[in-house]
Parts: sequence; C-alpha cells; structure tokens
Amino acid sequence: MLDAASHALTGRLYRSCRAGSAAVVRITGEDADEVTAVDAFTGGRVRTLSRSSLHAEDYRLSRRSGYVSLRERDFVAELLEATLDKHADSEEHGALHSVWAHEDWRSGGFARLTWDYEHIGRPCEEALRRAGYGAEPFPRAVSGAGFALRFRRATEQPLCPELEIPRGKDGTWEPWSCDVERDHDSPHHNVAMRYSWVDDDAPELCGAWVSATPGLRLGSCSLPAGHPRKEDHRDLLLEYLLGGPGRGRSGRC
Repeated sequence: MLDAASHALTGRLYRSCRAGSAAVVRITGEDADEVTAVDAFTGGRVRTLSRSSLHAEDYRLSRRSGYVSLRERDFVAELLEATLDKHADSEEHGALHSVWAHEDWRSGGFARLTWDYEHIGRPCEEALRRAGYGAEPFPRAVSGAGFALRFRRATEQPLCPELEIPRGKDGTWEPWSCDVERDHDSPHHNVAMRYSWVDDDAPELCGAWVSATPGLRLGSCSLPAGHPRKEDHRDLLLEYLLGGPGRGRSGRC
C-alpha cells in the first residue's frame, strides 16, 4: 500500500530509491497531489515531489525510482554513524550503542553512545541540530559507561525533556515525550496519550504514566488531576479492558 494514500505525511522521512543515491528527504508540507520536502540531513534543498512517488517500506520489492519510507530511529542512527565515522576516521569505532525514537519527530527519542561525551558529544549534537533536532545530554538513559543524547524536533526542544522509558525493549517500542513546559509542577503529560473519548468539558485528568501488565504498552493515569498522593496512579480504561484492576506504579503520586 502506498503511503501516498495517506494525508498525514508532513514530518515523515523518505529515502531515494535511485541507484547510487544516498538522499533522504523530510516532508515539510503537502496537498492533495504533491508534497514539499527538504534534505533531511541539512534542512536545505527544498523540492516538490508527487505523492505517487512515495512508497511504504517493503523488503519484498526492489524499487529503482521514487522514495521509500524510512524510520526515524534508522535515520538518526545513520546520521550519527556517519558523523562518528568521520570524527574517528574509522568505521570500526563502535561508539553508537543504540537509538530509540518515536515516528513523530516532535517527540523524538534518545541515542546511547559508548564513548565519553567529551570525545564525541559535540560533533553528535551539531549533526542532530543541522538535521533540525534539538539535542542535549540525557543522563537518565545511561547505565554504566558512555552517555546519552536526548533529541526531538528543535521547535519542541523547550518542552520538558522527560521521556517514557519502559523496561522491556523488544525493538518495536516508541518513546513518548512530555508535552509540558520545562520545570513544570504538574505530572508529566503527553497529549497523544489522552483518550479520545474524554469530553473537552470533562475534569482534567492526572496523565502520569502507569505501568501495566508485562508486555502491554504504558497508559496514562485517568484519575482526576491532583488526586490524593496516597492513591496510586491508575489507568481506568486499561483496567476495564483487562476486566479487573491494573497494576499501577510502585511509587505514589
């Protein structure tokens, strides 16, 4: 199925299928027939592409023209690997450990690196910024040697850097970012995690993350905002779907 059938392409990444081309574009605007795109590595070279030239990733097909969808985490990994190859003057450095990113680049994600920040931190931050991300150290994601960089679209960088990081990483996890201003007093909150069935006139919900049954994604607390600190965060929708009380965080509100 072609991605061109979708009407929500803005922000997504596509790689050129042309032989010998390493071009990656990011969609910056769209209409019924065409999209506007820029070089994803630099934000320059504005161009117009037909929606029919954009294709979903399909390893069963070998295309020679058009553009194929590229995951956000794969692009960031490629960007950082190229930067580190040049900085270390070698492709055997092993400095990049992993990258985790949401497909919506406004949420972004983080990259784990095995070298110390003082050796490769600056070049990696500069490469991310050229590509339109904000970047900063993210100590929370580090255990042991090395460091981590938190990145998200530059216009969203002033927001709270907190990120949902589940314990189990099975390769399909997409991190969610807090959408509240930095140094806020309220619980961390992501607009996309709010339930669509909640009326605009309904009381504000807590929105703090709730860890649920192993293997399931995290939900958000659907108790009223400011509920008593002695009451554990609870995802009432998940409890309903599971037919019983879910398991909230071990910590208190």
